[in-house]
Amino acid sequence: MHVFVQVVECGNFTRAAEALGLPRSTVSSAVQALEDRLGVQLLQRTTRVVRPTQEGLQFADTARDLVDAVAQAEGQYRLRPDDISGRLRIDMPSRIARRMVIPHLHEFRARFPAVMLDISATDRMIDLVSEGIDAVVRLAVLEDSELICRKIGDVPMLTCAGAEYLANYGTPLTPADLSGHQLVNYALRMPALSSEWEGRENGREVTVAMSSHLCVDNAESYVSAALHGHGLIQVPAHDVTDDIAAGRLIEVLTEYRPAPVPISILYGRRRHVAPRLTVFMDWLSNLLRDEGFAET
Repeated sequence: MHVFVQVVECGNFTRAAEALGLPRSTVSSAVQALEDRLGVQLLQRTTRVVRPTQEGLQFADTARDLVDAVAQAEGQYRLRPDDISGRLRIDMPSRIARRMVIPHLHEFRARFPAVMLDISATDRMIDLVSEGIDAVVRLAVLEDSELICRKIGDVPMLTCAGAEYLANYGTPLTPADLSGHQLVNYALRMPALSSEWEGRENGREVTVAMSSHLCVDNAESYVSAALHGHGLIQVPAHDVTDDIAAGRLIEVLTEYRPAPVPISILYGRRRHVAPRLTVFMDWLSNLLRDEGFAET
């Protein structure tokens, strides 16, 4: 069963054999024996790749849970970093992937060399089951009973705009000044239902409807829109530290900063959490806190 899961995760027999430290013929024979025992074809084989059949996909989900359960049970007595292996599929916001995770990923690889990572960097909503994702990282207040939510911390937010934009339109000093400004809108699903600036004044939440001529659905475009003078944006403070230090972006309404936004890791409900997912969540949580992106 472990051999079959490795073949599915690697995509062919050769890479699976290398990962397992077994001859390719042994891996192929083990999968064939499993198919014979079950009486169903689990893999579609070509000269270059193997793909799970529908039955193979269903069996892989169950088999992966069982393999993870065994690894977790054995880990109670012996869980060295080299024993933690397998493929991990993680989805996270694009700027967290580019600015935080990828630059530090060699640290995780040095500790857990047998873990293979598939990182998709998106800001859209993800269906973990249908897309085969093990976990997602999201900045939002999350209420999904179908998923387990592990909170990393709270992310300080701020409002900023490009230096040239402020030179042309002036700097807002209070929320009342926003009527003469543009807001770059951000929406995971378009069209956006509203265009609003959010902040806090004297400890209470304040919302101001604003004009907007541009809406984007990912963080990279969002920051780029501000840099090129399309209006105000509201982003994690750490996300624009370099741009603010260089004078490309300028924080405004500092006394009316929005409330911090929680950042969390979400993963599917299952009886046993794979050790590779556990160690990655621990590593990522520590990284985001140590780098000042999230506060506990």
